[in-house]
Formats: sequence, structure tokens, C-alpha cells
Amino acid sequence: MRSPNILFMTSHDTGDWLSCYGHRTVRSPHLDALAAQGCRFSDAFCTSPVCTPSRGAMMTGRYPQSNGLMGLIQTPYRWRLRPGQRHLSHLLSGHGYHTVLFNHQHEAPCDDPLGFHEHRARGGPESYRLRTGERIATAEQTAEDVAEFLARRGPEEPPFYAQVGFFETHTPYGWNGAPPDDGRGVAVPPYVTDNADARRHVAGLQGAIRSLDRAVGRILGALSEAGLDGDTIVVFTTDHGVELPHCKWELYDGGIHTALLMRWPGGGVSGGAVCGHLVSHVDLVPTILELIDRPVPQDIEGRSFAEFLRDSTAPPARDAIFAMMHRHDRWVESRCVRTRHYKLIRNYSPSRMPDGAVSVGGVSTLAWSAARERPVVELYDLLADPYEMSNIAGTPGHRQVRDDLDARLANWLRAVEDPLLHGPVACPYYQMAAENLGRPRTGASARQGPGA
Repeated sequence: MRSPNILFMTSHDTGDWLSCYGHRTVRSPHLDALAAQGCRFSDAFCTSPVCTPSRGAMMTGRYPQSNGLMGLIQTPYRWRLRPGQRHLSHLLSGHGYHTVLFNHQHEAPCDDPLGFHEHRARGGPESYRLRTGERIATAEQTAEDVAEFLARRGPEEPPFYAQVGFFETHTPYGWNGAPPDDGRGVAVPPYVTDNADARRHVAGLQGAIRSLDRAVGRILGALSEAGLDGDTIVVFTTDHGVELPHCKWELYDGGIHTALLMRWPGGGVSGGAVCGHLVSHVDLVPTILELIDRPVPQDIEGRSFAEFLRDSTAPPARDAIFAMMHRHDRWVESRCVRTRHYKLIRNYSPSRMPDGAVSVGGVSTLAWSAARERPVVELYDLLADPYEMSNIAGTPGHRQVRDDLDARLANWLRAVEDPLLHGPVACPYYQMAAENLGRPRTGASARQGPGA
């Protein structure tokens, strides 16, 4: 029996900001249709509110501390997958899939082929340039590349794994020519100061989402035109939350709650089902492997939710999710455990946090004047306080909840061998500096700086 194709689409910094997730000022008709035709996961979470650690876990089925990607791959951070770690492209190419990367990925340097047989990108001199030096195509250009690929697929060819990496909705909004979108108004979340700057920012985000959505619609239309939509597993998700205070770079739900949509009519994933189970990005690799009837490697740390996709009465695969934030530059080193009712965050580096709403241009003068030390422990009642604005860690009535979540978080840190257990985390830049200490250096190499 022929294995299904796999079309895996990711966006940058979109969180759950789609109309089908309740953001009514956002126009995302094609992604909403995908949700209505397949399955929408209402409680999906990433493993880190930063691009590389999130995507590394998503594509290896192993947490950032385990696979080695605890921070960004680009300079000056230079995090890398540990030797022997297998990306989904490696696993699927080993199972007879033709693997193709469209536009870009953020799990390895751009000169690393990972497990892809092909890398297709239209990014030329006129395209947007990342700080890595990589040229990035627009969502529209990427969609055309995918459409051309799908139109040429013949029935005799092996199944494909197409990983589509959109740069949208990363800032700066409008880099691809997409205008701001306030056609349905804008909704500024309560943890952001509602002013003209915030409204312009959200309008720009909504314009980027609309552009992304049109590209997804072009790809799904091409899949249908090629007669491949019935037997292709379609996945759409994003790496983490949107570029707003209290979201990206933070372990609050604004930073780690993500859209996750799946569709596979030939495998019964259809009909607009809604999965209310807690799921983590780390669960995607084992789920996909189980759906295509391939063995799940023993070192995979995620838990497959394929049983739910076959039977909606199946019990949840997990009752808690875990996430991490590695400090680089000014961000806090933190870890969290989240259940349906509560979230506990432990912070491991000194920093401040504002009282009240924050301006989108950074923390406002007023907010910083009222800033307080970020506590070591944060505990939130997610049912009573969904925006995580009131820390109840010191409330006597929640001592048992805090102790239980602390124990669960400690067990997770041990299971993934988090380096925090042995002291502050040393980034690769520090390792380069330490290795060079005392090494004789002369001539040009002495002028090249750390890592030369």
C-alpha cells in the first residue's frame, strides 16, 4: 500500500492569531477552511517561544535540551543539533520519501542539507535578507514554487515530504509588500497598552497573516488540482507566539500557544473535528510516523496523538506540557509546566518585569518606573486568569498546587538532562571563548575575534 504524501507548512511568529482560533479581526479564510476540512487542535503548544528551539523540537520529536538546540542557530549564538540527532527529513528519507524543503528552515545553518533531497527557494538579490545571510522568498513566491512541484508529480514517483517554511509573519511586517489590514478592526490584547502604535502594529500583523493565508490557499488549491489532496497529510503550525510583549520570548500562553491544523481525508482526518487535548510540538514527529505506519525511534520524547485522529473518544496522550526559554541577550532563563488549570514558571536569571500593560515599542517609561523584580516562581490560575496577569505563587491556598507542579517540572528537567541542573547554561559563544583561553594567537588570526 502506498504511503501518503506529507505537506508540512510552518510560519514565523503567528501564535494562534487566526480567525478559527477566535481572533475575529484577523482574515484567514484559507486556514479557517483547512480547519473546517480537517482537525483543529485548540490546545497546542510549542516547546520554546524562540524560533530555533521550537522548530528543533517540532522536527526531531526531542526537547531542546535533548537535541542541542537551546538557542538560535545564527551568529552570535551558534546553537547546533547534537551529533546523531535526526530531523524528520532524515527519518522520512530513510523510509522511502522524496524530501523537499521550500524556502527556508531554522533548525540548522542554511548550508546544512539536513535530510532533504532538494532545496527549492526563489530568494534572489531582490529578496529579503536574514541576518544569517540567507535570502528569503515571499509567501507568494514560495507558494508558486510548491504549486509547480505538485503539478509535476507523477503517480509512479515515491511519496513526498514537502516542508514549506514561510518567513511571514515575522517582523518587519510588510517586508513582502503586504499592506496592513484593519478591515475588521484591530484587537489589542489587555497586556499591551492600547494606543496608536499598538493598533498600527496589530494591523501590520494582520496584513502579514492575510498574505500568509493567501499563500496557503494557493498551495492547497494546487494540491487539489494535482489530485493529491485525498492522500496527503497536511500540517500547518507556527513556531511560537506573535511579536508582542507578553508573547514571543516569554513562557506565557501568548508566547507558547500555537495554531495546529491537520488534514488527511484518506486517513479519516477530516470533517472539522476539534481536538481539545493538550498537545506539544514535540508530539508531531511520533504522530506522523505512526500515521504512516513507520516505527517511532526509541529516543523520541514526544507522545503520539495519532490514536485521537483515528478515534475521537481516545484518551489524551498527556496531561501537561513543558517549555523552556534560554536566556540570550536580555531575555530571562526560564522553564515551565502547564496543565489545563495552572501554569508554573521558574525563572533562573535576574530580570525585571513591568506592572500592567506594556507598549509595543518596548517597555514604556511609566511601566519601567513601576517595574518589579521578576519572581523566581510564577503560578497562574489559567481558568480565572487566562492572560496570566496575577501571580498566585505566594498564596497559601495554592501551596499544594505549587508543590505538585514543582515536582513535575523537576522530573522533566532531569528527564531531558537540562544543563540548568548543574548551573547557568553556557552558550556556544562562551564555549568558544573558554576553548581559546590561553591559546597562543598571532598575526591575522589574533585580530579575528572570538571563535577564529
